[in-house]
Amino acid sequence: MLQNRLPDYAFGMDMELRKRLDAIPKFYSLAQTICGTYANRMMHEINMTGVAVGPNQFPEIYAIGRDCARRLGIGVPNIYIISDPTLNAATMATDDIEPFIYLHSGIVERMTQGELRTVIGHECGHIQNKHTVYNLMAQLVISGAQAGGNIITGKVNALLSTGMLLALSRWERAAEVTCDRASVICADNVEDAISAQAKLMQGGMLGKDWKMDLDSLMRQFEQQKASTARLNELLFTHPSGLRRIAAIKIFSKCETLFGWRPEFRKPGMRVLSRDEAEQQCNEVVSLLSERDLHKGKRKNGMQ
Repeated sequence: MLQNRLPDYAFGMDMELRKRLDAIPKFYSLAQTICGTYANRMMHEINMTGVAVGPNQFPEIYAIGRDCARRLGIGVPNIYIISDPTLNAATMATDDIEPFIYLHSGIVERMTQGELRTVIGHECGHIQNKHTVYNLMAQLVISGAQAGGNIITGKVNALLSTGMLLALSRWERAAEVTCDRASVICADNVEDAISAQAKLMQGGMLGKDWKMDLDSLMRQFEQQKASTARLNELLFTHPSGLRRIAAIKIFSKCETLFGWRPEFRKPGMRVLSRDEAEQQCNEVVSLLSERDLHKGKRKNGMQ
């Protein structure tokens, strides 16, 4: 189920924006150089401060990682748990190191096993879609390269002058939609992927026993869409939780998903074609109209 070495579930906006980034002279080579240096350092830090997951240590989490990798057709990543009460997880994969995922202890404590499966599936999606080089570059640019030192800062600031900040943020949000789709493909059921997103919004304060009300969340999303405050998201690296839930709901009805998980197709369900799902997801994720985007491209010299 791969197209041009990328999985067919990848969000079209993700793929299109990566093509534009690749068209920028020396962008990818610079990103690889920076990413390789940072990734190696990060891997050693995680190995020193975290606990490695394996068949004899957190075997249930190891089994989830193995299952997600097999489902997507990638190698089994190394998984670590680090002591941090916040609900977060991340991945790192470059040409120089084996892919690894690290989970904050907070997310392990507050997610059900089904929800945690979708979190790990999401991170496996980043690995399969080769997001790490772009992802790390975006984070360094958006954060002002605080983690990269003076040499990296100078190189990254040169990119900032080309008007890349908004483009990188937009790509990061699109990449998250791609990986939310991977989370659904790896899930025991679609509801786990949605409830995991809802817990990320409210901090999992009621732990594993909290039950979400999806209808209430969708009414909240309608209010969000109508507000001009949505433009605050232009520099966000992730779509809002409500946008992500809405995009997951759309993908849960898409023919592409049923190619991976035919058992998720319910009798009598109206199945969306890939094109229909892409159009609906674009409407959910986009913060500006196409007219506004074209104006921005002309102004910043990005065609």
